[in-house]
Amino acid sequence: MTLLDITNNVADEVDILRPSTIVGSVDPDARQLLRLANKAGRQIMKAFPWQALRKETTFTSVSGETQTGILPADFDRIVPETFWNRSTSKLLSGPVSPVEWQGLKTLNTTPTEPKFAYRGDAILTLPALSAGASLAFEYVSKNWCQSSGGAAQAKFAADTDTTIIDEELLTRAVVFEYLMAKGQPAAKAAADYQRYFNDLASNERASGGTVRVADIFGRGGRRFDGAPPVASTSTLLY
Repeated sequence: MTLLDITNNVADEVDILRPSTIVGSVDPDARQLLRLANKAGRQIMKAFPWQALRKETTFTSVSGETQTGILPADFDRIVPETFWNRSTSKLLSGPVSPVEWQGLKTLNTTPTEPKFAYRGDAILTLPALSAGASLAFEYVSKNWCQSSGGAAQAKFAADTDTTIIDEELLTRAVVFEYLMAKGQPAAKAAADYQRYFNDLASNERASGGTVRVADIFGRGGRRFDGAPPVASTSTLLY
């Protein structure tokens, strides 16, 4: 479904005239629909590690605490519990907060579990990595839509662009955003949107219960769950 298809469906839902074009239009409704579609698409990308947006990247470490130049161009965030040192078969937990990181540095102790943190475009690790280690993690791509030719993008740029995230979810999100922007009753739209979001998120979670690192390597007791629970709408998206 294209951007124009989505905005036409939204127009039908909120009872306004269907715009003939969106990108580049001077029509106030069309311009607002474009803004709301891009806003909602980014919020949906941020809210859950959708399978359609998940990718894997690998890199070879340099010696030291700071690893630079390893984040992909479309990187948004690391999927929890997927960052592994494949050379040592150890999970790097994190990202830890600046407070925890500075505490670890101040105590000058080696953590029992390797930790990582973000700083700018770099990843910091404790303990420091040795050179030549093979590491990998899954991440969520910031590119939630794509051109008609299949080039991934972080926002709509043409009426013919399509979504990578679920198109019905985006449609419901834009309906809710539009009603809110216009000061119209939006409780039903919010409930419909949240219900559909929860259904999609539930379907994407792995079946068979929670897997533990101990189940994979026969040791430890750390939870291994890459899809964190869905929170309420107020804390999740808005």
